[in-house]
This record gives sequence, C-alpha cells and structure tokens, in this order.
Amino acid sequence: MVGEASLALRYVFQPGLSMNLSCDCRNLQITAPMPASVTRCNCGICRRYQALWGYYHPDDVDVVIGISGSTLYQRGDREIEFVRCSECGCVTHYQTLPNDPDPLLAVNFCMAEKPIDDVPIRYADNASS
Repeated sequence: MVGEASLALRYVFQPGLSMNLSCDCRNLQITAPMPASVTRCNCGICRRYQALWGYYHPDDVDVVIGISGSTLYQRGDREIEFVRCSECGCVTHYQTLPNDPDPLLAVNFCMAEKPIDDVPIRYADNASS
C-alpha cells in the first residue's frame, strides 16, 4: 500500500481547492486539498475496501474524530494503520505509524461529499502484496 505511491505521485494536489469527506454518520470528518489524481489499488485489503486513495503529508489534512471515536487496524507488516469510524464502520483513511520517518496519510476519496468525477484514477497493480 504505502509502496505503490511513488514519491512523484505523493503530495500532488490542485492549488486552492479542497474537499470535505466524512464517514456515513459524520463522526469522522476530513478536509483535504483536492488531489491531482487518486489511486485504486488491488492489493488484498484495498480491493476489499474499494477505496480511492489520495496521498498527503499528515500536516496537509485536517482530521476530526467525533465522540464515537475511531478504530485502528494494522495489517501484515504493521507499517500503516487503517482508520475506520467506530459507529458506522466506514474506512476514511490510513496513516503511517507515528515514528515513521516518511509520514503519509492516505484519504479514501470514496468518502467525499461531492463527486470527484474529474479527478483521474491511477490503477496500482499490487495484487501480489
């Protein structure tokens, strides 16, 4: 997952445009710059989540966790943690662990409040990971 986002694709967004995203019950709310592209990954977990990931440095994204809280899931190599709403179960984003030297926050743009039809989709073939 983290490996499929080359440095050239990370942190590239459209200047001056931002998006509001939230889980179904609005307990988790995210504001992020509009990405230049999003990624559809076919690795085991991303295929199951059916997410469209936009990649950011954590300082570029505002995440608000409501009173119901969130639940974290670390899979496999435990390099990242997926964040889902504890109330409705929507996966809103994943993030590298706090001590990672190259911090990353990937936002699930399927949670966008407005369609992102004009944002190109990059397909990452990571099915073997």
